Amino acid sequence: MSIFDKVKNAFSGKEVEKEAPKREETYEEILLSPMDGEVKDIKECSDPVFAQEIVGKGVMIIPSLGKVYSPVDGEISMLAETGHAVGITSDKNDEILIHIGLDTVELEGKPFNIVSKNGQKVKKGDLLVEFDIDQIKAGGKEIQSPVIITNTDGKDIQALGFGVKNHGDELIKVSK
Repeated sequence: MSIFDKVKNAFSGKEVEKEAPKREETYEEILLSPMDGEVKDIKECSDPVFAQEIVGKGVMIIPSLGKVYSPVDGEISMLAETGHAVGITSDKNDEILIHIGLDTVELEGKPFNIVSKNGQKVKKGDLLVEFDIDQIKAGGKEIQSPVIITNTDGKDIQALGFGVKNHGDELIKVSK
């Protein structure tokens, strides 16, 4: 029933049909690991903004290989010019931030090779960015790499285990 039908019925004296209350959407999404390395609790991150979950909830990866792959099907919603951070909005509207290292923006893009672009549609496993771990360390920066869900309202964010993982392994479950 349209809004116009409701108004018409209200003025004609007919009983207005009540709509069923809207059910909140429920879903589950599994994010895959975007890189090879050791997965740790985000609360262990040396950057307090990530450790205190101010940006969002997730995990931290100590990378062992300098490649970042898409953890979901979706679209690149933010790609830092320097290549140090990638934001992806999944097809289920989860907003994922992959931040390669800490304070790596200060390296002005030198250790990073961007192989994707803003607005690009991506599938799980698509290569997004390559980076040089040794060059990041030589620049005096930490390689701890947060993988964060930034739009967490009403969602349950659960790490699917810690320890060594390869890209493509199940990493985080998001449910609502």
